[in-house]
Formats: sequence, structure tokens, C-alpha cells
Amino acid sequence: MAPTDLSRLQLPSACREALAKQRSERIDSHTIVIAAEWWNSEIAAAHLPGAPVTGPGVTQLSRGDLFADAASLDAGSEEELLRFLWRVLAWGSGMRLRLSRQRIRAVADNPSSAVAALRQALQAARDDPAQAYEALRPGGRNAIAYLGPAFSTKVLYFAGSGALDHPCVILDSQVATTLRSTCKWDSLGDNGWPTSTYVRYCTLLDRWAHEESSQLGRRICIDEIERWLFRP
Repeated sequence: MAPTDLSRLQLPSACREALAKQRSERIDSHTIVIAAEWWNSEIAAAHLPGAPVTGPGVTQLSRGDLFADAASLDAGSEEELLRFLWRVLAWGSGMRLRLSRQRIRAVADNPSSAVAALRQALQAARDDPAQAYEALRPGGRNAIAYLGPAFSTKVLYFAGSGALDHPCVILDSQVATTLRSTCKWDSLGDNGWPTSTYVRYCTLLDRWAHEESSQLGRRICIDEIERWLFRP
């Protein structure tokens, strides 16, 4: 199938209506219930640093929490990098833990390689979506086993600390379903997207965000559109 001409795709009107709400309400406060005790137990069992993923009695994480993590992150610290990864994975998984144990064990198999890939990705994520995505998906494979596009792009997204101009955004199966069925990106596959597709996706959302910023008279960020695509 020939690549869809993304310049022809228009933002659905239902998304425009959702953008009337303030970003802080839809983005910063987007909270997920997590299996904190499970993560703490599995990380300890793998003899890895970075636990606990939350403080005592805390069983949920918000996007705002992860923005704060990234803002204070010491990228030179293996422990801080891995704690950031665990918290992003916990938020992204919620109470559905499919393949989560395998991801932890994959890091345990080669911690130095995993940390190096994370460090490279986080450094690139603020400026270059292609380089950042390649750091975690070199040549279309996972730099960390079981950390595919859905979770890799969550890492790249949260690396921006919530900056309004951050260029990386989440792409997962739910977002892709809306892009195909509602936005008519016919050539977008189900998963395993190459770097070029991720860059086209970020560019599409950036165009839509600029167009809506002009229409609504306030800065619209690409993650506000991603939030709607995730759950229209």
C-alpha cells in the first residue's frame, strides 16, 4: 500500500471539541492506577536499582508526576534512569501487566546496555524524534527486549518534562487505531512502526497543533491531540 498523504488529513471535529478543555486538566492530571507492590517486588527479585516506584501507600501515577521526574532526573545516575523507566512502564501498563516481567528481566540481562540506550534516547528526545526513536528501536529492533514502540515512545514523551514544544509523543496501538479508522491514515500498520513512520506521526500532530492554536487562540500541544487519539 502506498503511504497515505498526511497533508490531506484533517483533525476530526470531535478532537477540536475536546481541545476546549485546558491542557492541565486533560494532560497533567491524567492519572493511572498502577500495581506498585508488584513492580517493587519484581524489581527487587531481578536485583535491579530504581525501586520503590512510588512512596508508601501510593497506587497511582499521573502524567504530571512523570513530568516532574524527568525535570529532576540525573541522567548520569543508573538508579535514577531505571527508576524513571520503571515509573513510565508502571503508568503505561496500569493494572495490565502483560510482558512487564519480561521487560524487567531484559534490563537485568544487560543493565549497562539498557541504561546506555535510555541515556541516549532521553538526550535526543528533546530535539530529534528520529534519533531518539532509533536509540530505542535501532534498525527496527528493540534495544531493550520487549520494549517496543508503544512503551519506547512513552519514554521519549515523558523525557520532555511536559515542555510545550517537546517534539516526541506517544504512539501505541490505541492511538494507531484512531488514526486509521477515524483520521484515515490508511497505510499505518498495527505496530512495529519504523522510524520514518514515527517522524511522520510527530510531524502530523505538530501541524494539527499549530492549526488549532490559531483557531482557538491558545497554544495547543501535540500531546493534547495524542490524548484524544488514545481515547476519542
